[in-house]
Amino acid sequence: MEFSQQLQEQIDSLLKDELLQDIPRPVTIEVLDTLISIEQGDAFNIRVDRHPLAPIVSKSSTLGDIKRHIRLKLEQMEKAERKGRQRRISWKYIWRSYCLMLDNQKLLDNSKKLTQLNIRQNAVLKFSRLSHEKGHHQKAWHWA
Repeated sequence: MEFSQQLQEQIDSLLKDELLQDIPRPVTIEVLDTLISIEQGDAFNIRVDRHPLAPIVSKSSTLGDIKRHIRLKLEQMEKAERKGRQRRISWKYIWRSYCLMLDNQKLLDNSKKLTQLNIRQNAVLKFSRLSHEKGHHQKAWHWA
């Protein structure tokens, strides 16, 4: 038996305790690691306005990490809602047309850390339409 399977079985047996019933199922090692980080103060919850999203991010995360968490959560929700047919979301279009906003400040630099952007525990982020001057659109994809 593989180590990860043994670990998952031990996690499942621990989660049968009634004190741990509030942990969302199915649980992965990454989710448990994140929950432990929250309890230790190394990570925090943020919310996205008008969406049932509550990504959990570490203090050393960047804006790009938040966007990745939002994409993954929405894809999981979409998969759960639509058992059969999948609708494809163009994330390239979303991030070219919209940005995240905190306290009326547009968050545009994906490489900035959350502490630099003043994102704290229970911060509420909003989607905002990006406005462009004619001929000065933001590029859709940034090659690193």
